[in-house]
Amino acid sequence: MHISIRKVFFNLRMMLLFLGAGVFLLTLQLFHISQYGERLGALKNQHLLIEKIISSDMSDPRMAAIHINGAVSEITLSVKLSGEEALFDALINSNEEQASLLRSLSLSSQTFQDNALIWSESSATGADANRERMMNARTAYLSDIDRMVDYQIHIITQSIATAKITALFVFCVGLGVFFFYSHRLRQIYRDIHRVCSVDVHGGKKEAYTREIDYVLKRLARQSGQISAAPNLIHPFSGLNNEKGLIAVLNSKKPGKGGNSVFVCQFEIDGYAERIASLSDEDRGAMVKKIGEIVSLYEQPLDAIGHTEGDRIVFVLTRNAKHTALDECEDIVRLVEASAFPTSRGEMRITLSAGFLLKTPNKNIDESIEDTLKLIEKAKANGGNRVAQLRDKLDVFH
Repeated sequence: MHISIRKVFFNLRMMLLFLGAGVFLLTLQLFHISQYGERLGALKNQHLLIEKIISSDMSDPRMAAIHINGAVSEITLSVKLSGEEALFDALINSNEEQASLLRSLSLSSQTFQDNALIWSESSATGADANRERMMNARTAYLSDIDRMVDYQIHIITQSIATAKITALFVFCVGLGVFFFYSHRLRQIYRDIHRVCSVDVHGGKKEAYTREIDYVLKRLARQSGQISAAPNLIHPFSGLNNEKGLIAVLNSKKPGKGGNSVFVCQFEIDGYAERIASLSDEDRGAMVKKIGEIVSLYEQPLDAIGHTEGDRIVFVLTRNAKHTALDECEDIVRLVEASAFPTSRGEMRITLSAGFLLKTPNKNIDESIEDTLKLIEKAKANGGNRVAQLRDKLDVFH
């Protein structure tokens, strides 16, 4: 089974895109964890600001008031930063729990701030009582800060665990992609080396990739071509005409070596309605391109001919029926995927084909005639397919 270079690179691109998405997700998760770290930093800063306020020197009431007012403003900002939304909050933690903790933190913080401002502005006689109220508010505030810290540590732990799983998954997939596509790229390189190297052993070159296999077959076909007289060549396409096809087969003697001979004839679907009205030049170019596609599968003992109705006959020598049939079906699929330029614009066409094993009691002309009946079966079933004789019975397959 040959691999497709186009498919290999397409799949490689998709896998790299998938890995890129995984790395992007991991980056977002790390950014998300850093946002939680900033929340913890804001909560720690509130601890420091509380200590800064309660340790203020009240010997200079004016300076103490300025000092405390500044710290209170910083506490307000830190409380706001403690509840700032992160990227994946809705996915990782409970919004209700966080909102409840944040509300409690905001209330206790505001109570502490109010009492701190009252203490900073109180007279000497009421300073001790105001300080006592501030310290009571401080206890409740610190308790809310601790609960918020515990909650942040919990969701940071969850986020880190998720990031670890993501990193492990990306690593495993990346490692698998590396080894798998390293193997595939080595196969492609070896095939390219086979095409570019000089054959000094005279053995058959086997390719891993479909595209390089086509090239090798094309080179083998060209090296085995024989010069043909002008009267054996079809004037429109440059392919063998019916006489030329017979002449080539007589010279190559297909089937020698114990292999079987198969005949496949291809006809353009909707030929009478769409193709017959084209100019000779357009039809010739179209048939020539179909012949080039067929020639990708041609081996040294095979032959290709251009017959009446702009049909293409492909005579194959293979050691197994399924091999020959698979190649003919590949040709139909390749033609369907190809574009054919004409003076009227680009055209898309499909082929119907008749495929059979040439029996010794029939000559090549009779076998070609039999494939026409199979083509009708292929067209009757929607076209764009290969019809064959199954178990030597005239049954569509």
